[in-house]
Amino acid sequence: MSTFLRHNAVFLGGLGVGILIGVGGSVVYFRLTTNIDRELRLISESISSLRKEVNELKEKVPSRRRRSPAAFYSGTASSSGETDDDAYEDAYGGSDYEFHNFHDLQTEIHTQMNAKIGREEQNDNTDIGDDRDTFFSSIDKLFDGTDEDKLKAYEMLQNSRGKFQFENDVEYCWRLAKSTYQVSQIEGSRGELEKKKQLVYASKDLSQKAVALDEQCSNAHKWFAITLGSLGEYESTQEKIKNGYIFKEHIERAIQLDPTDPSNHHLLGRWCYGVYMLSWIERKAAATLFATPPTSTAEEALSHFLEADSLKPGKWKENLLYIAKCYYQMSKYKEMTEWVDKAAAVPVISQDDKTAEEEIQSLMKYRVK
Repeated sequence: MSTFLRHNAVFLGGLGVGILIGVGGSVVYFRLTTNIDRELRLISESISSLRKEVNELKEKVPSRRRRSPAAFYSGTASSSGETDDDAYEDAYGGSDYEFHNFHDLQTEIHTQMNAKIGREEQNDNTDIGDDRDTFFSSIDKLFDGTDEDKLKAYEMLQNSRGKFQFENDVEYCWRLAKSTYQVSQIEGSRGELEKKKQLVYASKDLSQKAVALDEQCSNAHKWFAITLGSLGEYESTQEKIKNGYIFKEHIERAIQLDPTDPSNHHLLGRWCYGVYMLSWIERKAAATLFATPPTSTAEEALSHFLEADSLKPGKWKENLLYIAKCYYQMSKYKEMTEWVDKAAAVPVISQDDKTAEEEIQSLMKYRVK
């Protein structure tokens, strides 16, 4: 279950707990060898050089004019008799970036990726097989790989639009939403915060379209919840609270459709944990918006994390960490010690694992013998 749940509040969109989910429902497990690490450092240096050149070019080009943000939520949708598609459009709105701006960004990222790995710009469909299922399988494997693999997946998905006529294919749409989200996190880790924001909103729009294409697709609901949660750092407190409810609805729907996906249970656990950890001020803010503010307990959150672990035992570092955190909140330090040790034993693979490892180390001082 790679690339998961870190920077975006689970109650979510913004009451403070991070969501970053991943990768088609499988945890990323790999160790970076010394050679790969060295190659990635060289790639990073190449990207930095390329970024400098791009910035110099940008200074010569007038900045694009953006329209003001569109409302993310409309109370009129629930009372009208429109179709499902119309309801989604009214309730969830569009992003605050013009569509052509996103395509410009896609072109820039595409160029960077090709330069980074020493290839010339390509317009053909290299690495794309003729079989749809084979193609999706190759994309899912790349989702579980390095940042370079994730960028390659994004490039392949972009190149495949015309060949497979994927525009109205839900399986393509949620994967492109996921891939766009992954690239947004990569750009954010590089300090490209404006690119990250554009890509985050684009990923939300794509996942919203996936849900509209097929309400029975679990991954569409999951990725709509994830990308919606990722808007937390850009939305107002009121919108973040409202989005938290929408997040929970879509994760619960994803679980109904696919109860065997551990990432769905982890996400619901994160929502419960986020609600349990709300401050007094945040609870008061929620109470002003809703007659019955959300409530949860550490025990409820723990049940979801344990369910996720039962489906993917002992291998998801972040999920193991949250099990330990729940036991800590319950003052069960012996159980906390057991699970924090399990979390610490899982190799650090992704940026999310690095962040989780920092929290794991902070819990170590509470271990008991």
